[in-house]
Amino acid sequence: MRIRPGLAATVAIGAVITLFTSACGGEASSSAGPVGDPVRGGTLAYSFNTEAQSVDPATCAIGIGVAPCQAVYGALLYYDIETGEIEPGMAESFTTEDGKVWTLKLRPDLTFTDGTPFDAAAVAFNWDRSLDPALLSPSASVARTIDWEVVDPTTLSVTAKNVNYQLDFGLTEALAYIASPTAIKEKGPDFGSNPVGAGPFTLTSWARGTEMTLDRNPGYWDQPRPYVDRLVLKTIPADDQRFNALQAGEVDVMAVTVQKYADRAESAGMNVVHAPLLGGTGVRLSHRGALADPDVRTAIAKLIDNEQIMNAIYPGEPAASGFTPEDSPLYDPASAWPARDVEGAQRLIDDYRTRTGSANLELTYVLTAGSPVLSQTAELIQSQLQQVDGLRVHIVPLEGAAFATAMMSGDYDLIVSGLGGAHPDNLDKVFRTGGSSNNSGYSNPTVDEALDLTHTSNDPATVENAYKTAINELVDTNAYRFWRHARTDLISPANVHGVEPAYQYWFRPELAWVQ
Repeated sequence: MRIRPGLAATVAIGAVITLFTSACGGEASSSAGPVGDPVRGGTLAYSFNTEAQSVDPATCAIGIGVAPCQAVYGALLYYDIETGEIEPGMAESFTTEDGKVWTLKLRPDLTFTDGTPFDAAAVAFNWDRSLDPALLSPSASVARTIDWEVVDPTTLSVTAKNVNYQLDFGLTEALAYIASPTAIKEKGPDFGSNPVGAGPFTLTSWARGTEMTLDRNPGYWDQPRPYVDRLVLKTIPADDQRFNALQAGEVDVMAVTVQKYADRAESAGMNVVHAPLLGGTGVRLSHRGALADPDVRTAIAKLIDNEQIMNAIYPGEPAASGFTPEDSPLYDPASAWPARDVEGAQRLIDDYRTRTGSANLELTYVLTAGSPVLSQTAELIQSQLQQVDGLRVHIVPLEGAAFATAMMSGDYDLIVSGLGGAHPDNLDKVFRTGGSSNNSGYSNPTVDEALDLTHTSNDPATVENAYKTAINELVDTNAYRFWRHARTDLISPANVHGVEPAYQYWFRPELAWVQ
């Protein structure tokens, strides 16, 4: 798959099915496809292992928060992995000739579910709001790079402070979700639990930690979508429990990252859509405290045993030998993980303790609570790291909201983490100095310069090489370590159709239907 430069990127008008898979190789595949024409009606229940903290557009771009946000707000634009292009959503187009001055055209006559207009002024209001420091919005890092001006009710002129041919990707995630300004003002701090958008569904109830219910928006612009009358988002932490709920008919779509469930589902004649993603199943390393020292991070990298983790947790699946798989356009042999070396790790830890006069290094390993797979993996990592004297690891399982808070605030040493989505510009969000999802404190001029080049160049080869440079530096500095290349499997019974992966663990619910 080519890396799309984005020059004069113009998105076509019309409905699309987005396949949000990996820009680092591979395409989504399914064991079964839709049968006949979509039909209206019914309820669709989706389940994953954690839930959103809020449905406020200011925080939508954080992990699983994308799921209810996309259902309530739709998105200005979507990324289509098959074509490598940005596709229309609530906006008809977002175009540029020079990567600096862009024009955003909204669909005409859009309205929020409170009857107020979804227009250029509403977009400007939401983007202005994301800059409020009190909101701690991850969208602010993108909003700060641009200026905007309302031209007319359906048009905004957007000027990037620096040339950025990847800016349209920002309107698929960070700046994608637009809420009713009137409702935001009226509801104040309660808006995140009582959102008002113009997307395919409206939030009707939310039992925190259990399930969220959303009903069809009859005024959605893309009729007859959404096809189902009700969407239910269920939080079930354990993979086994989600799969049992699927088999029992209590869940219609489940997201899972362990291949054995996809294999079981395929054997049972279910639909399985595979979506390879950017990065992998692994841990993000803090760059604060003891882990700010490169020798300590290198020691951690030398101690993690990918093969042992894969054999114990994901039997039959290959271990990731480096940052990108060999079939990726971003593959570079130089991005291989360090060889396992317990003795070398011990020397590095000993040297660090001598230099700093430290006692034992006490590290936290933060993960989401309730998942046997994550718990078993954490115990293995704990055992592997504690093979050296002077290093102790404390496992800290947290419920969904607390985990998200720890991630956002950087309150961890090691934390279970993917990179999010598929587009390689996610590297910019996570590892650029001050990036919207850079909660580890990572800062590296070489990475920043390489990621700058991915924005300023419209030459595909130059962009590809710049991403490789950034990836190699991330590996060399041990910023992130995973043992399995990321993938999500979306599983559904044979009578559920139109399920296509989007945003890492999510799908476009307005496209799904029940036969």
